[in-house]
Amino acid sequence: MSSVDVLVVGGGPCGLAAALGAARRGHRVRVLEAADRLGGMAASFEVAGQRVDHGSHRLHPSAPPAVRALLDELLGPDLQERRRNGRLHLAGRWVGFPLRAPDLVRSVPVGIGARIASDLVTGPWRHPRDDSYAEFVRAGLGPTALDTFHGPMAAKLWGRDPAQLSAELARRRIAVNGGGRLLQRIARGSRPSGRTFLYPRLGYGEVVDRLAEAAAAAGVQIDLSTAVEDLRAGATPGVTLTDGGHVDAGRVLWTAPLDALTGVVAVGPGASTPRLVHRGLVLVYLALDEDRYSEVDAHYVPDAAVAFARLSEPKNYRTGPDPAGATVLCAEVPATAGDGTWSMDDAQLGDVVVDGMRRIGLRIPPITAVAVRRVASVYPVLDVGTDGRGLALAWSDTLDGVTVLGRQGLHVADNLHHVLDMALAAAGCLGTGEAGGWDARRWAAERQRFEAFVVDD
Repeated sequence: MSSVDVLVVGGGPCGLAAALGAARRGHRVRVLEAADRLGGMAASFEVAGQRVDHGSHRLHPSAPPAVRALLDELLGPDLQERRRNGRLHLAGRWVGFPLRAPDLVRSVPVGIGARIASDLVTGPWRHPRDDSYAEFVRAGLGPTALDTFHGPMAAKLWGRDPAQLSAELARRRIAVNGGGRLLQRIARGSRPSGRTFLYPRLGYGEVVDRLAEAAAAAGVQIDLSTAVEDLRAGATPGVTLTDGGHVDAGRVLWTAPLDALTGVVAVGPGASTPRLVHRGLVLVYLALDEDRYSEVDAHYVPDAAVAFARLSEPKNYRTGPDPAGATVLCAEVPATAGDGTWSMDDAQLGDVVVDGMRRIGLRIPPITAVAVRRVASVYPVLDVGTDGRGLALAWSDTLDGVTVLGRQGLHVADNLHHVLDMALAAAGCLGTGEAGGWDARRWAAERQRFEAFVVDD
């Protein structure tokens, strides 16, 4: 049996950043990661000799100062400022994204533009008829925005009609929920300074790599392929590992999936924990024998007839050591683990992506190879009228000595700067040195702040 001051379960960016913060406050820290690599969906890897991510990721300039300071410390000059050059498919046309006024005038069909303008004018008189994703969008942005973009995209990402999804998902994902905010966003996007993002020179996973290096240098023990079989809450919480080992801790920071926590904590007779549901992604990578496919970094596609929701070109996200004369496209195909799409082989999935590209008028390039990655837990599914997440979090709050945080732990779809913010907040709630305690009141306030996070896309 071993013991530490802080035991972190989950080796993603949140867990590693929390471990680093705890170690720098003088604690003995150990990280347990069930997979054979760190980073989860934030990791990078190679396809056809090129560094790629698990889908399209960005670091946003909206990161709070403490998070930006950490990123600057870890990445230094490798943290590059890049110009965004995306576009979305709307009613058969391409519209620049982020939205900007001149492009909207040129690209949005006149009829749709007139209806959107009318919806924004009448917005103050619309009110949601229920607490669904669809009604959140209809009341805030109007029925045209719901029908042409937000509704089809939600149906694609979550595999459900947006009228069946909880408005909480929309509140956490759609920052622009009214006419005033939309006009502000368009004005910001029309300025060059409003169309930038941050990205590491060696791919998104460089953040995870540098976090792991810094944590190890601070004395953190990091164990891969090490899963928790049983967790005991209490004044001195501890875990039993699948290899039979035991670890006691002063505090457990749980950043792994929340439903994994419900599976390792014993409950009393007749008691149960809420079942949580995720929608996943099948990531299809097309290797091309050409230096660039296009200048666009990401194409957003709500069209129901197209399997992928986004098609990105990693090489356009950075200036890095990428091979000349070759590039890779990444198609994000929403799926549920075990369904028909999830079970397709690589060649079939490549054909599905090519078919989608053809349907929206994208050039079909010669493809030299297809690679596939599957990620089961990407989009938390919350049905309208249910509160499985709230019940699960309320249950987790009863576990003495255990603190749940992070994108997976809190069952939310947040940006990287959000999860790093959570990690720094958790480290700040720990005392200093071995005698340090846990500031429960401060953490409760932090958790309330996290609920206001909205995805920045």
